[in-house]
Amino acid sequence: MKKFFMFLGTCLMAAMVAVSCGQKDPTPTPDPKPDPQPEPEPAGFSMEVEIDGNFAEWDALTADTADEYYAFEENTDPDFDGLLRMKLASDPDNIYVYLELKYEYIYVKTDSEVTGGGSWTGWIPVHSGDTPGALIMYVGCDDKANSVYGARRIAESNEEEITDDDPSMWDYMGFDAFPQYYICYDATSGKMAFGWNQNNWPELHDANWTADMVGKPLGDHGMGWWGDDVEGTPVSDNTVSDASTFKFSPVMKLKEPASKKDVDAVKIEFAMDRTAILESGAKVTGQAVIGAFFENISNAAHQTESRGSGKLPSGDKPVTIKLK
Repeated sequence: MKKFFMFLGTCLMAAMVAVSCGQKDPTPTPDPKPDPQPEPEPAGFSMEVEIDGNFAEWDALTADTADEYYAFEENTDPDFDGLLRMKLASDPDNIYVYLELKYEYIYVKTDSEVTGGGSWTGWIPVHSGDTPGALIMYVGCDDKANSVYGARRIAESNEEEITDDDPSMWDYMGFDAFPQYYICYDATSGKMAFGWNQNNWPELHDANWTADMVGKPLGDHGMGWWGDDVEGTPVSDNTVSDASTFKFSPVMKLKEPASKKDVDAVKIEFAMDRTAILESGAKVTGQAVIGAFFENISNAAHQTESRGSGKLPSGDKPVTIKLK
């Protein structure tokens, strides 16, 4: 019997210990609050460009969505209204350009259908000396604004001749290349046509280039054109863009930013190969400084060294975009 009570006592003590161990501390130390999770980074604007003549993807790029990787510009100068809007984007291979050109300044070719062209041949199959003013893209490939040259000088309006006192189109003096595009409205086929692209490097391929021209505006669009000195052979000065990477819309009504009127215009989209802009073939990386100029000033062939119909950006500074 004594052993039974001793055993019972032992069990009761063990039970009391177990209950005591199972009780919560009446004044527990609260666990420290976890560090707050950082807010997720904003996704930012993004778009994929396909050069297919559809243009729908460009609608999302506006003044509100543009950022350091995407540019949006509208014309604000009624004296240079040939370009209505410009949008810029990039991917690892190309710089993409969207432009709206006022139709009244686009050369209308009437003598034969356009099936191609080249900087040596002109329009193919028939070139009748009817080369219009080019659509010119000025491209600076680094952040050095004092190493090469400026854009062309430009008069106060497209009705005036330029003089040595007129400024560069933009105040940037470090452009490295300016691809030129020769396009037309082909009256025979009833649609826009791409003739050819030629690239110009004035510092490297102009007999009149001198060291004192560094950091000054160019004189004309012909500076630095060189072909390959073998007539009829399209080589590296024709490879920044081509007919497969240059697409047009039909002539349509678009809102002109400066006047707010509906005008006849054409949408254009094209890709500039980042390994073909510079003669060296070095890929353009980091950022690009860009301005667009439409040289033709009527629907007739009007190649000119001093005037033009459209300029974007309208102000003194070109666009700078970061490249992907």
